[in-house]
Amino acid sequence: MKYNKRERDGKMRYLLNNKVYDTEKAEEIVKYTKPIEHIGLLFNTYPRYEHTLYKTSKGQFFVQVGKCLISDILYPDKNYIELLSEDDVKEILNRLNNIEKYQELFNDLEEGWFIWIKQLLQVLTLKNCTKH
Repeated sequence: MKYNKRERDGKMRYLLNNKVYDTEKAEEIVKYTKPIEHIGLLFNTYPRYEHTLYKTSKGQFFVQVGKCLISDILYPDKNYIELLSEDDVKEILNRLNNIEKYQELFNDLEEGWFIWIKQLLQVLTLKNCTKH
């Protein structure tokens, strides 16, 4: 999906569903690279592209897909955005292992050992309930 865009001093504005998404006004969250599938005649390839995650002042997340990291005529740069849900953003930050940014945005992290103990207590409670 490509959306209308307008460049202004290296920053971009996109029109999507009658709303403007402006990379200059939105908060930049994190930059990362991600492969994008290119379907070929004989086989598919997965060149990596720059992605920049943003959050608008109203809380909407979006990612801008940009430059291809392989300088080759077969893989032109992209320039579009995709809207993301909170769950999408959490998944991205999990894959990037960006604990600080996740905590800053969502503040719902628990320590792994704490989750394990909670699950163990639930199992023990269930076993005790079924014995009576």
